[in-house]
Amino acid sequence: MRNFHLFLLALSGILWGIALPAQDAGPEAEEGRPLSFFEYIYQREDSLPLLQLDTDWGQLIRKKMDEEYQPGVLKFRQEDGSMARLDVRIRARGNIRKEVCFFPPLKIKAKKKQLKELGFNQLNDLKLVLPCKNGRNYEECLLREVLAYRLYETIHPVHFKTRPVRLEGWDGDKQEQSFTAFLVEDEEEFAARLNGKILKRSNIRPIILEREPYLKMCFFQYMIANTDWSVSNSHNLEIVAVPGYTKIIAVPYDFDYAGFTDTYYAVPSPTLPINNVHQRYFLGSRVTKEEALATAAFFLSKKEEVFRQCETFGHLDEKEIDTLKKYLERFFELLENEKKVTRNFVTAD
Repeated sequence: MRNFHLFLLALSGILWGIALPAQDAGPEAEEGRPLSFFEYIYQREDSLPLLQLDTDWGQLIRKKMDEEYQPGVLKFRQEDGSMARLDVRIRARGNIRKEVCFFPPLKIKAKKKQLKELGFNQLNDLKLVLPCKNGRNYEECLLREVLAYRLYETIHPVHFKTRPVRLEGWDGDKQEQSFTAFLVEDEEEFAARLNGKILKRSNIRPIILEREPYLKMCFFQYMIANTDWSVSNSHNLEIVAVPGYTKIIAVPYDFDYAGFTDTYYAVPSPTLPINNVHQRYFLGSRVTKEEALATAAFFLSKKEEVFRQCETFGHLDEKEIDTLKKYLERFFELLENEKKVTRNFVTAD
């Protein structure tokens, strides 16, 4: 078994030793360049930066299916301890979540003039994900999804950034809500950070994608037991052209249907031969044995880093982290067996 593991690492190096572009997830903020509001919150040292969202919460929830903007005020604590405010427009967003959850995900638009006055750049769109309902169990599901995003950061440099926050929902002088939520990088900001371009295409075939990121993405989705994605219609994938890559890249997001996240409403597609979302099923297309073994080797090389991300996440208790690590361990055990790798991941004709 040890020799097989060494063989995998060697094969991974042969295939990808010169294929990875020498770049990070995106350009570092240049000296003197104004941060976006998202970057400002993302870089805060607080474990859970406080955001206060003042709006008509009753109307927001009642009319969530309409996705109509309504006025609000977003307040945040500045580094000197004072509270600053932004006049914003807010609407519900998302597909399934706004139907099955009490609290929908939110799209927030700030005024560019106000952002500039506060020293931010003019990227004014924010995406805020709320727990499905009130209660610690729902917050834990949300935090497991944040951790899934963090794990993908260890797998590929082209990824979406996220930031958990403490959100207080106010309606005038009355506090309506208080729970953990998270910001996820808006598409425009994601593209700007990478100096890339979002492509809105349909009928995409895996063959036109950059192969190495595609394979890693497919294995990652299998690792967290997520089958709620599709290349052909870009479902829960952002298609982006990024400098340093010859072909376009599929970047995953929305992991609420993953077995790893374990939301109460997640069910697999009836077209798949699995009974529940905790069962892993591989959706990679035309994967050769050589590609499967090389990708397995890559993931095995990342095992310690993946577990370290879990252990240092800081937002879930130790018992919950141990449970998640055991779930991931079964994935890594499979990768150490050549026959199982071949059986589970080789899909080429």
